[in-house]
Amino acid sequence: MNMRPSFLVPLFAWLVLCLPSPARAQFDTPNRSFHNGTSFRLEGRHQEVACASCHLNGQFRGTPPTCYDCHWVRRQDDRFQTRLGTACESCHRPTTWAAVRWDHAGQAGVPLNASHRQVACESCHRDASFRATSVTCVSCHQKDFAATAAPNHAAAGFPPTCESCHRPGEPTWRNGGGNGFNHASAFPLVGVHASQPCVSCHRGNVFRGTARECVGCHQANYNRTQSPNHVAAGFPTTCEACHRPTEPTWTATFNHNATFALVGRHASATCQSCHVNGQYRGTARECVGCHLPAYNQTRNPSHAAVGFPTSCQTCHLAADAAWTQGRFNHTRFPLTGPHNVTCAQCHTTPNNVTQFSCTTCHERGKTDRDHQGENGYRYDSAACYACHPNGKH
Repeated sequence: MNMRPSFLVPLFAWLVLCLPSPARAQFDTPNRSFHNGTSFRLEGRHQEVACASCHLNGQFRGTPPTCYDCHWVRRQDDRFQTRLGTACESCHRPTTWAAVRWDHAGQAGVPLNASHRQVACESCHRDASFRATSVTCVSCHQKDFAATAAPNHAAAGFPPTCESCHRPGEPTWRNGGGNGFNHASAFPLVGVHASQPCVSCHRGNVFRGTARECVGCHQANYNRTQSPNHVAAGFPTTCEACHRPTEPTWTATFNHNATFALVGRHASATCQSCHVNGQYRGTARECVGCHLPAYNQTRNPSHAAVGFPTSCQTCHLAADAAWTQGRFNHTRFPLTGPHNVTCAQCHTTPNNVTQFSCTTCHERGKTDRDHQGENGYRYDSAACYACHPNGKH
């Protein structure tokens, strides 16, 4: 066996001490680059620690190459006692132990927002327990839910599904973290409602069961109306039939044309002209319902005496600016040519249009000459109409 003489070791040490200081420094801080050619490359903090920290008792052969063997089996320096696994290198980098590559969203299924990233792991994983039975917000924030006051979530009947109103990605928990409760899913906040505080409708901090119909909140307004009095007028309590919630004011938008078109003189008349004493229910929709006195007072001609029907719209146009623009269709005797004259020229008996006279215009001398030799000829109006119903020869 080739044995190195024992006297060579102290001799080597003596020779090193005899070297100048710069040369001796090379032995005090040896170059560790050779380590990169081994099975364990020195990176980060490993380049700074003393060899004896890993090579215990001067033993180099068989030094464990895994983080787990050095940092747990030997040193027991995992404060979570390997509850997160033994593959340290899957999360930690040798550059520094705090440089963690742990992807909480990808590996745990729970993304950490800005606020959650700032809290210690133990804030959620109490007693160093990482295997969670639930990852819902309320599993950690049940006390926050119960302590709410503006509004009181429990009293209001809000569900404990915090994420339905609060966004975990928002920097604050206030006002739903910028997301907020979607009020439109239950009642759209438009018009005046959009600027009202919650307590205007949710009185006493009660949210569950709040009325969604207008009259549920506005019954008192309905009862106090005067112009017109909705109760006396018999208006329905479906406020939205006339009022638009999107309008900035409560001004009515009742579509009168849906029941009675307001045209001509009706367009400028006041409501009270037809709805006397504030009565709206049962107001007549036929002309004669309002205009029977006017029908009876007619003189040129007297509609009642003549026997005109009371369906005023037969002759009068509701769109006319004046009621005098009648359009009676003289169907029984066409008023064409020389017969397009005033009513009184033919209807000589006042207020009796059933009576007419042809002889007023057609003189006997000329008429007799025109009918010489005609059998049954008589010079009277009835005979004229019998032979000339259309006014022609």
